[in-house]
Amino acid sequence: MPLLKYFRILVIALASLLIVTNFVSGFFGVMAQIVREQQRPPLEPGIQYADLKKSLSGIRIAGFLTDGDATAEGNDGQFMLAQYMLAPTILDLNNSDHHYSIINCSTPEKAMGILKIINAKPLQINMYGKIIAERNL
Repeated sequence: MPLLKYFRILVIALASLLIVTNFVSGFFGVMAQIVREQQRPPLEPGIQYADLKKSLSGIRIAGFLTDGDATAEGNDGQFMLAQYMLAPTILDLNNSDHHYSIINCSTPEKAMGILKIINAKPLQINMYGKIIAERNL
């Protein structure tokens, strides 16, 4: 009987030690994650357009087409973010008359619809779904 009592105490002590060890390691893991997040540089505004800049080098003006609200006041800010990131290329909002256009759509189907309407082919599609299109002139 006393041996069973000591065994129970040992099991409870080991379980308690395991719980405390998990809490301590979890605390240090969370603190390390917080430190890593604070050391990471913030994302630059318009980063979703950054990889398109190289393809537009030397292009003075390009159209910017979207399936959203295409007014300068009502759009969701994507036009301004694209203009900021792609400068010195000038973007012309809702104008498909240019040889090159940036297409910003909520779905690939809508982007393909715009490509058909303006008679253009995609030159580059980035991981954010932003498209550089070239019109067939």
